[in-house]
Amino acid sequence: MSSATEFLEAGQEGFEKRDSSGVEKFITDDFEMITPLRTEARQGFLDWVAAGGSPTTVSDIEVIYENDDIAVVYHALQSGNAVGAKVMCCGSKRDGKFYSWRVAMAAA
Repeated sequence: MSSATEFLEAGQEGFEKRDSSGVEKFITDDFEMITPLRTEARQGFLDWVAAGGSPTTVSDIEVIYENDDIAVVYHALQSGNAVGAKVMCCGSKRDGKFYSWRVAMAAA
């Protein structure tokens, strides 16, 4: 299993349990999640996961490409107004952890 898949599955579990401790091991201290709507630093991201997202559901994860430096992932998303959206993400890695997770929304 890829680290990107594990990260997203840990995030989904965190949303469901309202507990961000499972995703912490996948991100660096200077982690940022960048979306078309906002940028969240590590603590803001962890707080968002612990709050259950908006609520947020991630499903149908497909890793397009992953190596030691980058992961490109496509998945389905339901969150706030993004019901049935398809999302492309690019995670940048350092020392086996993500320091950046960039989300690009595609068509709903």
